[in-house]
Amino acid sequence: MSHHLVETIDLCFSYPDSPPALNGVSLRITHGESVAVVGGNGAGKSTLLLHLNGLLPPSSGQVRVGDIPVTPKTVARVRESVGMVFQQAEDQLFMPTVREDVAFGPLNMGFPPEEIRRRVEQALRNVHAEALADKMTHHLSGGEKRAVSIATVLSMSPDILVLDPASRRTLISLLRQFTHTKIIATHDLDMVMDLCTRCIVMKDGSILADAPVPDIFADRSLLEEARLEQPLSYLLMRQERQRNNSGAS
Repeated sequence: MSHHLVETIDLCFSYPDSPPALNGVSLRITHGESVAVVGGNGAGKSTLLLHLNGLLPPSSGQVRVGDIPVTPKTVARVRESVGMVFQQAEDQLFMPTVREDVAFGPLNMGFPPEEIRRRVEQALRNVHAEALADKMTHHLSGGEKRAVSIATVLSMSPDILVLDPASRRTLISLLRQFTHTKIIATHDLDMVMDLCTRCIVMKDGSILADAPVPDIFADRSLLEEARLEQPLSYLLMRQERQRNNSGAS
């Protein structure tokens, strides 16, 4: 059994008095993959992510982590494997100090004090925020809050990291250090180029395409259908390859 595996099976969800937000979404993400979930506003990206560790219950269908179905009875166990980083860091920080925020998860998982201290120190070191440990969270800058919000998840040693990030540059170097499974919902296709090997394109709550990142970005008509544009980094890479090819000939 691999707790690193995430699977949705015909997943459907509707918010009250709204059209369906997810329409039969089926996907399988395995250990070590770095997967982007992209699409225009209202495509269903954030709603999908909120199902992956039980923050939203499906209207129908199923979510599985390893061989564990995500249900109200299993959600605590699932969240030990699936760490969620929210779009707004403030949603994740609620204790008086950074140290207390990062310690909150391990404390509630029942670890002894010495192990909690070790995990807090390691998580803050991983995001280069050791100097912030005793700062009040409401005194942090936006970038510092984002780093600490990731540390609060890393301190629980998740196998799978699920992110709905609002900022790019402060995250890329941090996320490259996470060697397990990453699932990132974003509008920032340049960040996808930097971090991901696989891309799932969503539109109107359904999966429009699921393929390697270069294949997705090469398909202009697909991106236009999903209300997206080819990222600048991809266009520059393509131009560089064309120059190299013409020079070689």
